[in-house]
Amino acid sequence: MSVFQLNNEYPLSTHEVKDFANDLSLYGIPYQECEHWLEVGDCELRNNFTLFISVLSHLAQSLLHQVLPVLKEHAVSFRLLKNDRLVDQSNGLTLGIKEAGKVIVIYPLHAKQARQLARDLEGVTVSFMGITPYESLRIGKVLYTALDSGVSYRIPAVYRNKRRKGIIGKYYIPIKLLRFNPKGDIYLGVNIRQFSFTHCIIKQARAASFIDRYGRESAHKLFWQKSVLEQIQHELPVPQVIDFCSKGEDHYLVTSYINGQLLPERLKGVYRDRIWREIELADKVKILGYFLQITGIIKRLHELGYLHRDIQVNNFIIREESIYLLDFELAYYMPAGTPDPPFGYGTVIFMSPQQRLGEQPAPEDDIYSLGVVLAFMILNPVDPESFSGNIYNALINAGLEATILDIIILCLDPEPANRPSLSSIITLLKTGDIPEKIELV
Repeated sequence: MSVFQLNNEYPLSTHEVKDFANDLSLYGIPYQECEHWLEVGDCELRNNFTLFISVLSHLAQSLLHQVLPVLKEHAVSFRLLKNDRLVDQSNGLTLGIKEAGKVIVIYPLHAKQARQLARDLEGVTVSFMGITPYESLRIGKVLYTALDSGVSYRIPAVYRNKRRKGIIGKYYIPIKLLRFNPKGDIYLGVNIRQFSFTHCIIKQARAASFIDRYGRESAHKLFWQKSVLEQIQHELPVPQVIDFCSKGEDHYLVTSYINGQLLPERLKGVYRDRIWREIELADKVKILGYFLQITGIIKRLHELGYLHRDIQVNNFIIREESIYLLDFELAYYMPAGTPDPPFGYGTVIFMSPQQRLGEQPAPEDDIYSLGVVLAFMILNPVDPESFSGNIYNALINAGLEATILDIIILCLDPEPANRPSLSSIITLLKTGDIPEKIELV
């Protein structure tokens, strides 16, 4: 495979996989396979009545034995993920945030059937847990439908979406949803402690939204992030920990607010609909200066004993001209080997082959991710789909200088031992064929 092939062909870490085709056969339900799915009936139906069932991976097979008789009785078309490994990946956002949590997708023929299915399915799924799918309306314990379904459901009060979160802990008021995440949202908040009325970031770990096969939930990952930040926040440009608190069964990490732009937003402002070969030297130097800052931050992080393990473009924010590093839930502390086992998964397209396979975390995993970040910064793709497949031709067509191309090739080498050190990446960029000195900020 080419080192420039950025896609999902490397398998992700697996355990003993429970294949759901056997469960369909047990109930005499014929099916066909289609990519990640087992499909029953006509799954090309196009209407607004679609229902989704969400469930955590360790409960998926038990839920199927409750749900399949109902679906068979109604003779309704549906699709389900092929196995519990795919459920785990879906819940972990590996298959994309828009698909997360949609373990079973049901296609009623009309509104009346949708309402009857909702009543019958709620009766057999009320004891299960699942994450909240993207842009969906909750109508049962693990049952959801599209926001614009046009069907009137009787939704118990406990499942109705609350418009306001109210105060978190004693001092933190969410004022704006910054990012939806099935495992927990991120809010811009106001800290009213000692009447400071300063902005803060409130990151949620939603109860019953995720559990791995070691029994660790989203709250465990969020608390680990707090612990890591507390150890490095005086050494690196990262958010400062303000508080860790709970409300109901949910947990929240409160950190300082960094008023800036995410890296992709800043890149679009620099490129202004141009490609690498068309931008001025000063803009090239600016972009490579950002990457040098990023590399320097990761170098210092490694010196402190930590691997990040989720280096991707949306985890860097730029305030004025300074880079800040975000999101340490997957971090790994090398001297103590903690957490044990490491939390998985990262952001798929930025992950090394070794991290995908669940191998022991190593600095070379972060170096691979840096190579993907550099390629992204050069190509400035309009969407994730255009930043996949074989990107070599796109890099060549962008008019990329030989030194930068060499760095990307070396970082993306399938063999970890062949990847460059962080110091050598910095040296190559500062002494290569960009005809102007680039200084680390």
